[in-house]
Amino acid sequence: MKKSGEKSRLCILMCCSDINTFKGGMVTVVKNYLESREWKSVDFIFVATHKEGSGIAKAVYFLTAYLRIMKLLLSHKVDMAHLHMAERGSFYRKAMVERLCHRFHIPVILHHHSAEFEAFYHTLSAGRRKWVKKALEEAELNLVLSSLLAEKYREKAPGAKIEVLYNAVNVPEENPYTGNASDIILLGKLGQRKGTYDFLQALKAADDKIPQKTKCYLCGDGETAGAASFAEELGIRHRVAYIGWAEAEKKAEFLGRAAIHVLPSYGEGLPMSILETMARGIPNISTDIASIPEVIENGKNGFLIQPGDKDSLAERMISLLNDPLQREEFSKNGFSVIQDKFSLQKNIRTLEAYYWRIWREKVSEARR
Repeated sequence: MKKSGEKSRLCILMCCSDINTFKGGMVTVVKNYLESREWKSVDFIFVATHKEGSGIAKAVYFLTAYLRIMKLLLSHKVDMAHLHMAERGSFYRKAMVERLCHRFHIPVILHHHSAEFEAFYHTLSAGRRKWVKKALEEAELNLVLSSLLAEKYREKAPGAKIEVLYNAVNVPEENPYTGNASDIILLGKLGQRKGTYDFLQALKAADDKIPQKTKCYLCGDGETAGAASFAEELGIRHRVAYIGWAEAEKKAEFLGRAAIHVLPSYGEGLPMSILETMARGIPNISTDIASIPEVIENGKNGFLIQPGDKDSLAERMISLLNDPLQREEFSKNGFSVIQDKFSLQKNIRTLEAYYWRIWREKVSEARR
């Protein structure tokens, strides 16, 4: 390692799943970091540690990534590692990379994006839980997505260094929301956990009480065929204009038409879909779980319901779609919250400060 006085830029090894083939919040966060021009004194080397495939294909892919990381560490090109992780295999893979980095005296930040970490943790044996505790406590820093999650991780690893770093998005200078919009958008993987089928049942209940022109865009991968079949079964296929993953241009088109965004999820971290839509001023209806209440304040900038409460979901959809003044108020308040707390620019300034703080601590420690 060079002396801190000689260092003007840091080289950060960043790892997560393959960002070219995977969808979802964690990948979006990593893409935002890698593509941003806001960094002042940081360069990145990205190594994907996971891709879809058979068990053998996944193992070979990870081994190849592991060896590439080892080569980078041997070449002394890396100053720090920033590892993005979820639960199960994702946690185990990043913990192995963490241990490798520490063997080369490279500090590690573990960035936790898991929506199901509690469920994963409670399936573990006592021995595995000790291993998780060790991985969390040996990291120079653990980044979690909300105050609620910080408490849960501290319960499992009291000695871990933990900070809250909210997910963040690019925010336009002015709120682009239009009161003329009339459609509904859902962003994210389609399926039971995200409440897709609850939404379709609520849409059925609201069908004759919302504007006739209102259409719905289910923008996500996952159970697309199942969602289409269920909409057909419920007799509301006429309401559903699109089902499937929407690339950037098509997604922007749908966002421009959206009056509201709905995410009736059963399990989350801090959904990027909520941040992305609120950054465009789109009012949200979501569930009172995980980190969501740290973004959506019920009745002020959106609506929160309990998971599985399809009747309340239908009522809130009817209310918002028929009340442009309330949508306008939610839009204004929601956009302001994103500007203040969830902008990518502020997030990067905070993260860059963490990088340099950890680097200086390690240099100081090495000189003792």
